[in-house]
Amino acid sequence: MRVSLQPERVRRLLVRGTNWVGDSVISLPALKQVRQLFSRAHISLLVLPWVSGIYEEVGYVDEVMIYDREGTHRGARGRWNLARSLRSAQFDVAILFQNAFEAAFLTWLAGVPIRAGYSRDGRGWLLTHPVTIYPQTLKVHQSYYYLDLIDQLAQRNRVVMSVLPSVSGTGSPAGPLPDISLHVGSSRRQAARTRLQECGVDFSKKLIGVNPGAFFGSAKRWPSERYGNLLDRLIERQGANIVVFGSHNETAIAERIRAAMRHEAVLLTGKTQLSELIAMIACCDLFVTNDSGPMHLAAALRVPTLAIFGPTDEIATGPLSPTAVVLNKKVECSPCLLRECPIDHRCMTRITVDEVYERAAGILNLEGLG
Repeated sequence: MRVSLQPERVRRLLVRGTNWVGDSVISLPALKQVRQLFSRAHISLLVLPWVSGIYEEVGYVDEVMIYDREGTHRGARGRWNLARSLRSAQFDVAILFQNAFEAAFLTWLAGVPIRAGYSRDGRGWLLTHPVTIYPQTLKVHQSYYYLDLIDQLAQRNRVVMSVLPSVSGTGSPAGPLPDISLHVGSSRRQAARTRLQECGVDFSKKLIGVNPGAFFGSAKRWPSERYGNLLDRLIERQGANIVVFGSHNETAIAERIRAAMRHEAVLLTGKTQLSELIAMIACCDLFVTNDSGPMHLAAALRVPTLAIFGPTDEIATGPLSPTAVVLNKKVECSPCLLRECPIDHRCMTRITVDEVYERAAGILNLEGLG
């Protein structure tokens, strides 16, 4: 029997968030719409530890719960214990941003009476409110994928959402672009500035953050040697401070960049927690990056961002920010969406150091490009 979903009667609501930094950032507008639709509910967000820092100062959730599947919730016993704790919380509704079968199974196991999400990965039978994926949502920015999930749930209950760019009914986005924004409070920002100063950053100069990695695969990475040449040029011609960020797994990339440079840059690759990384990016005057999670963080923070795209599609995953610029050669084989390039990586190698430097200097509104 189909359970009725009446937003005004929902007391406790669980959102299963996405697993990756970029997806978590671009799902923020949909999370805001959850708050609007369920304005009276206590909203809990269940996420993995490595994305939880995104939500430290997000005001539209009441609680962030950690799904520690590498630790406390590891294996079948750990997941069963998590389901029991969710059951004890007595959630009325679960909305699944994550697409996996496990997300539906976990909330079913927890006895959440109303479970809503996209009907995919063979999990439709576990959902009380399965939602159809409209083909047009796959042709626009991925933020609409999450927004349309909430839009369809609202339409079923005859609720009119305010400023919701719906795609399901029209075939193309309508209304303003989704507001993907993050806030960093003064105390977090000051702590980040203090640590950066301890690492040698001089805030009387421009601060340029760099993210040369990309978890998805090497095809999304502009060559390390070119990053090294670019950073030397920014130091020499603009007198800039350079800070290189990245995960622990990207340390080798940072070391290759260091080896290619004549000047010194601050390398914080693998040395920041996500919350601290967000605050440090907020301190930057410019962020140069591949298509990656940190790219979306910079855009959400409204930090001027120069994003280098190759095998991926900026229409689907580009930075949604008025302060962001995308460099993309649009070669004949892109977007291929491959992790590794099977040929000559032309989508990236045709982007020159000169081009990136001139765009970077232009974004900073600097002179002396020669």
